[in-house]
Amino acid sequence: MTNRPVGALVGRVLRDVWATVRRADLAIAYCAVVTVVTVWVHLQTPERQAEILARVSTNLVSLRAEPVVAMLGSALLVQSVWGLYLVVLLLVVLAYLQQFVGRLASLTIGLVGHVGASLVVALGLAAGIFHGVVDKSVATATDVGVSYVMACAMGFLTLAVPPRWRWWYLAAIAVYWLLPAATPTFTDAGHATSLTLGLLLAFVASRAVAADHRSPAPGPDDVDPLEVH
Repeated sequence: MTNRPVGALVGRVLRDVWATVRRADLAIAYCAVVTVVTVWVHLQTPERQAEILARVSTNLVSLRAEPVVAMLGSALLVQSVWGLYLVVLLLVVLAYLQQFVGRLASLTIGLVGHVGASLVVALGLAAGIFHGVVDKSVATATDVGVSYVMACAMGFLTLAVPPRWRWWYLAAIAVYWLLPAATPTFTDAGHATSLTLGLLLAFVASRAVAADHRSPAPGPDDVDPLEVH
């Protein structure tokens, strides 16, 4: 008897995910590009792979040489073919984000997460190397992937979660993104930064909506005389 409600719930969730994903054209297009580019890169020779990854990594050397190529290119592939499993989760996350705020806002949130986290990490590494607390080898470390985009999107989607489940959702995404940082790397710092950026964007958006709801409706004395014909 107890399996039926659980099975029904799982079925409803899967149907909702499928209905949401199939309407998310931007999310589908982005994840398809990431998949194709990743597979193409890993079909190259090891030398060519290393050359491409070095050029599009958001490390200090690449950001100094070709900042736009490194910043945008790093968001279009994952470091290994096995890492494509993350693209499936990313597709679901971005599909719900697109459904919630639309294409342009979704693109903005993703860019803020990826670019913002990459810059914060780069500044931290540069400061660490300058003060001798970070090894200089990280200046050329490979750093590509979609995880910054996804962390920021998941942070922003806090707004879409019903209030009674919101704290559980926050706890879940905090564990997912921050627990691996028990032995922190610069990528973990990027995850924490992008998640924080997503939460800050959600906070700003919620305050804007609240302010809009509090604003009084225009009365007859507020009519613009230029609009009266």
